[in-house]
Amino acid sequence: MSSAAVLDPVRLDDRELQQGFAQFVAAAGELERSYQALQARAAAVDLELQSTNLALQQALAEREAIFAALPLGLLLVAPDGASRCCNEEAERLCAVAHGQQLDLARCAPGEVDLGSGLVRVRRVAVASGELVLLEDRSRFQELEREVHRLDRLAGLSELALGIAHEIKNPLNGVMGFAALLERHPNGPDAVRHAQRIGRGVRQIDAICRALLGFARPARGGARHAPLQAVLAAAARSAGLPAARLQLHGDGTLPVDAEALERVVAILLRNAVEAAPTVQVTVTATARHGRLELVVRDDGPGLPTELGKRILEPFVSTKERGTGLGLPLAVRVLSFLGGELEPLFDAGPGAAFRIALPLARTTPEPRCAGAGS
Repeated sequence: MSSAAVLDPVRLDDRELQQGFAQFVAAAGELERSYQALQARAAAVDLELQSTNLALQQALAEREAIFAALPLGLLLVAPDGASRCCNEEAERLCAVAHGQQLDLARCAPGEVDLGSGLVRVRRVAVASGELVLLEDRSRFQELEREVHRLDRLAGLSELALGIAHEIKNPLNGVMGFAALLERHPNGPDAVRHAQRIGRGVRQIDAICRALLGFARPARGGARHAPLQAVLAAAARSAGLPAARLQLHGDGTLPVDAEALERVVAILLRNAVEAAPTVQVTVTATARHGRLELVVRDDGPGLPTELGKRILEPFVSTKERGTGLGLPLAVRVLSFLGGELEPLFDAGPGAAFRIALPLARTTPEPRCAGAGS
């Protein structure tokens, strides 16, 4: 065997080794490049995570700042019943409630009396349990009381102005005729002056009695009577002949006699004063324990521009009216849980709707365990 034949396999192994090494070097280079790309991607992801974490931290700080600035108290109640305060307002309200043995986290939605004020509780379901919102209503109560006080003062001012206006005219007449009597006590017109003084004083007395009735409507014990009898009594009081009053509906319905007679008499008297030959129709409807009366006349009607202002004190369409009749009727009905409303429909004359509870003919059963 020649030496060349022996050396050929060795040469083949060297070539294979070189090829394998070249492949290894190529694979190592590819692996290096992949590792570098992975490092670059990891660095980019790390930057993204840092940016996201920073955004989350800022959002959390903003949320905490909002919670702290909210005038509402926030409580988070976990599904197991554990609760924690989310802001200072919640801690303050919970501390006040704790002093009165109350746990606001367990209160049902609604208003809770804390002695010094009310707290409105609202509950909202969230993913981590339930969010309880606590609203301190104490300041709102103070503002409401102040508004009511100012409204009463404004009403008193308006009432005083109306009283002065209503009394001034007859009082001026009384003073004028009294001065004439002083100058000519035995003159031929002395009796006429004295009569006019008497009429002026009676007019002032009527105004004062109307004011007293408006301020303190009678609220005696209820006397029940059939509707037809009450309407007849109201017509006699208002000077309306019975033939000019018609009732459509059940006249046997039981009603509070004194209150309803007073209210209907005011409406009928206004109708008679507006048109002496007026015809009045009363339509009665009863449903669900309440009585509704529509009192309609064929007189000149009500000025539509007044609207519901016709029910306000000292608003009158009559030359010498005090403007206290209809407000008095409204107040009388309010004590019965009723209401009065003018109707401005296409019908003739003036129309009013009276709504009030039907009178109970039998006493209500007492609650078990109630004291006498």
